[in-house]
Amino acid sequence: MVEEKSKVERQRMAWVILLGSFTVCMIITIAIPITANALVQNLTESLAIFVQANQGTVGIDNATGDRTALLAGEGGVVIAPGERVLTGDTASALIAVNPPNVQDLVARLQVYSSTDLTLLEAATPRFGVSDRENMLSFRLDNGRIRLTVPDFGERPSQILIVSPQSDITIQTPGQYTIIVNNDETQVAVQAGEVTVTAVDGSNPLRLAENQRGVVPTGASPQGPLETERNLLINGDFSQELNRWTVFPWTVERADQPAGQVRVLDAGDEPRLNIIREGVGHADVLVRQSVNQDVAEIESLRLLVTFRIINQSLEVCGIAGSECPLFVRVNYVDGSGFSNTWQHGFYAVGDPIPGVQPDGCTTCAMVQDTHERVPLSQEYFYDIDLGEEIARQGRSTPRFIESIILVSSGHNFEVEVVDVALLAAD
Repeated sequence: MVEEKSKVERQRMAWVILLGSFTVCMIITIAIPITANALVQNLTESLAIFVQANQGTVGIDNATGDRTALLAGEGGVVIAPGERVLTGDTASALIAVNPPNVQDLVARLQVYSSTDLTLLEAATPRFGVSDRENMLSFRLDNGRIRLTVPDFGERPSQILIVSPQSDITIQTPGQYTIIVNNDETQVAVQAGEVTVTAVDGSNPLRLAENQRGVVPTGASPQGPLETERNLLINGDFSQELNRWTVFPWTVERADQPAGQVRVLDAGDEPRLNIIREGVGHADVLVRQSVNQDVAEIESLRLLVTFRIINQSLEVCGIAGSECPLFVRVNYVDGSGFSNTWQHGFYAVGDPIPGVQPDGCTTCAMVQDTHERVPLSQEYFYDIDLGEEIARQGRSTPRFIESIILVSSGHNFEVEVVDVALLAAD
């Protein structure tokens, strides 16, 4: 009897061990792939957030409050979550967001003067097979930024801009301007789509292309409202050279080559590339006809983002007429006379009166002194065109005829990322 009972217990123990082993085996068989898949899907690494000074001195505050000064032309720094970008009254900055060790652009931020911007999150999946989005978020406490989001390519992105009045969510490629002060947040969509939500999460507002929203402090979003109209078409060269006319090269010496004008992709972002290698002078014009009445508009802003990769002549040559990049606007003024306004940019050399002038001595145009920009660094130029022409003592435009990009010199290479002429009614 005792032996029979012992036999039953041994059988029971054997079944327990067998079933337990089977259960553990099944758990391991199921858990390992699930855990591995979760790790593959959810493990992240940091996006590269690279900050450069565009003009003046930019402050970078780390998480402990220590400040580093970043000067234009001195290269840039990579920042981490918790660090702040601060621009004073005369400073501006450029921020490029890239995946680690990859040149593809996730986003570009143009940070204007008197802006306080903090990086909150910058993460991308560690493994390429992950279905998760790039996650990027900033807190904009004050100031103005212009955000460019190129086509996402293989991996989409979710971008969040937090302000004292609202949360701004961007999941669509495009161009966006955000302005924040103590009283309100303004969001303008030049291209793309955005969702604006008050800080309490109520009444989300969706904005599409050429729409604007306002979120007053303590109130719900208001809009859609009218916003600035871009008078240029294909200013980002996403449609190659459509709407742009490339004029024949002017080459001083018959035995020397002309250059090339083409649209190249740089990190999934098209750029107008103008390059010339040779002896003696050469220049080329790239023009877009605008033919728009601007007599009744409230403001007219000209924005150009570009970089000068190299130039052989210092400043803009002996007459100041050979800048690697001129931006020209042909217009009719308030008195009915045709005029041309131009602004020249260079990256090499220092002006020397009578040798290397800081302005064009042979150009019969409305112009200011040429502007030096950092060599091989992206730079953005943004002005109210009417105010700038009035400051130079001329009658403001009532009709815009065309915009022209001019590259000139001996050896030079220029990339133009974006050109916009924004009219606010």
